[in-house]
Order: sequence, then structure tokens, then C-alpha cells
Amino acid sequence: MSEKDPASDGVDMPVAFPAASARPFPVPRPAGSAVSATSALGASGLADAQAGTLMSTLHMELQECSAEHTVVRMPVDGARQVTGVMHGGASAALIETAASVAAREGAPTGTSPVGTDLQVSHLRPARRGWVTAVTTPLHRGRRTAVYRVEVSDENGRMVAHGTLRCLYVDVDGA
Repeated sequence: MSEKDPASDGVDMPVAFPAASARPFPVPRPAGSAVSATSALGASGLADAQAGTLMSTLHMELQECSAEHTVVRMPVDGARQVTGVMHGGASAALIETAASVAAREGAPTGTSPVGTDLQVSHLRPARRGWVTAVTTPLHRGRRTAVYRVEVSDENGRMVAHGTLRCLYVDVDGA
């Protein structure tokens, strides 16, 4: 005797998707959010928008902010893996956040950036203190941008580097 799986009787089961009009994420999405780094906020609203984002969870601090040069720093404390060194995912999050903030600053009017490709290389471990991400553009076009990010420790040694490719998408209502 075998039990028949009720899902295999050929009956289509409805799938629970939100209505097309429902927005599953807040709009605008703040820079550094785990959902996306898009934001239509200006710099004045950025601090309030960071509450509850990955940027605040990892205690990232925005030091400089422009499309040509953005600097974000983050403490190693709270971002370690079990071996005591900074987690690679934390450095990837720092790289994507720094590049996304720069891309947002350089976004053409009526658009907002969404990351499409993140590449990260880890060069040496960071064990303590703060790491700093410095972002510069490699390409800034009408529909895409590519940013290079170098992450260094407090002694100026590069611990990681990466690139983020962004696609500029139209902002709702623009």
C-alpha cells in the first residue's frame, strides 16, 4: 500500500502572490537596504531612511557622498565570522552599499539605480578596527553605471576590492 500525495492528483493549487498593485517593499527603497540600494531620497533624508537597513545593522557610516567619490566606513566588530576575521559577506555588503550610494547620487533625473552585478575579491583578512570603502566610477552612462570600490583597513592595507554594475530604472511616478 502506498499513500497518495494529495498534491499529485492533478489539481492545480493556487499560488499566493501579492496583487500586482501591492508593493512588497517600501518606496523609495533606502540606500543600503537589503532589498535594493535604490532611493529617490536626497542627502538630507538619508539618515532617517537608513534606520532598519543593512547599512544600520552593520553600523556603516557615510563619510563622503558624490557620484565621483563616495566613502563609507564600517566597524569590523559585529561583522566577524567564527574565525574572528571580517565576514566576506560583510565586505561585499560594504562594497555594494558604497557603490549604490554613489550611483544614486549620479542617477539621471527620474531614475534610480538597481544593482545587476556585484564582483568582490578578498585580499587579506581584517581582524579589528574599521574598514573604509572608497568608491569611484568606471563608467557613468544614461542607463548603466559601473563603480569600483576599494576596501582598506586602518593601516591603509587593501583588504578587498570589487565592482558594482547598476541599471538606472525609471522611478514610479516620474
